[in-house]
Amino acid sequence: MIRKLAAAAALSSLAFGAAHAQTTLKSNEDTFADAPAGPIDSMVAVDAGDDQLLYGSLLRPLAGGSYPTVLILPAQGADRNGNAPADGPKSNMYKMLAEDLAAKGVASLRIDKRGVGASKKAISREEDLRFDTYVEDAVTWAKFLRAQPKVNCMAILGHGEGALVAALAAQKIKVCAVIEISGAGRPAAAVLAGQLKLANETGGMDKANYDQAVQILNTLSNGKPAGDPPEKLKALFRSSVQPYLISWLDLNPVDALKNAPPTLILQGTSDRQLDAADAQKLASGPKFARVAMIPGADHDMKLRPDAKKDPDITAPMAPQVSTTIADFLKRLKWP
Repeated sequence: MIRKLAAAAALSSLAFGAAHAQTTLKSNEDTFADAPAGPIDSMVAVDAGDDQLLYGSLLRPLAGGSYPTVLILPAQGADRNGNAPADGPKSNMYKMLAEDLAAKGVASLRIDKRGVGASKKAISREEDLRFDTYVEDAVTWAKFLRAQPKVNCMAILGHGEGALVAALAAQKIKVCAVIEISGAGRPAAAVLAGQLKLANETGGMDKANYDQAVQILNTLSNGKPAGDPPEKLKALFRSSVQPYLISWLDLNPVDALKNAPPTLILQGTSDRQLDAADAQKLASGPKFARVAMIPGADHDMKLRPDAKKDPDITAPMAPQVSTTIADFLKRLKWP
């Protein structure tokens, strides 16, 4: 269902954890002093607490001086490259974006968030996870990135769910910009309600399950647990994930951007999950915002005229994405 229920269904593919990231930073590189022969994709890690690490990949461009850098925060269930586990969607979106940015002189750090990919062990109990866990982890990664040599302007970029994480993290650490790709302009509860309605109207969910799902969603949106859901709804609303949903569903993405630094909002004109109204709502939050609608791009910024015939991982990324980001960052004044 084109991830129609991605705002919650993808949660079932995650191994959730509760330990908040600490400020101790670790890396498999002591310095970046040696001049590389080409852009280097280096494995890096930060302390996740409880003797666990969060892992990511730092891709630095060939540049004689300093360069802007982007922390890339993934969407629900996606790893550092933009791929879901097991039989989920595979797009390589973040890896492609990082390589495109490096070619334009912009460094990037893409991460496996807590419970995903190489960071899968940085977890405890699903019941203890809150949305702010991801926000605190993003701040820890931002501190790591800001401490690296040659970094001048440091931006936080979030895709999908990661867009809201980026906005909230920017409230806690100084960055030169926030970049939101395919971010919803409404609280997750409203987005999920629309996706449930569409699933019901298109035959993906029968009326009985739809009615129960709406009732559960309303209960969670009011900050109350909904008990054990019917078997067919457990992937979305199982008891162990309800505390996380309660912490997330009513967060307002526009309010999260109220005091944000310069903000770039990118959305594809072929996005089947969101529309231009979401981008315009987001743009009403920060003092300075630029909206870039990417012609023909889907939710993952891929150009896929026929998504059924063209696998995600082979579809090209819209070239305007990296160009727009690089131009935006290089125009910013940063001490």
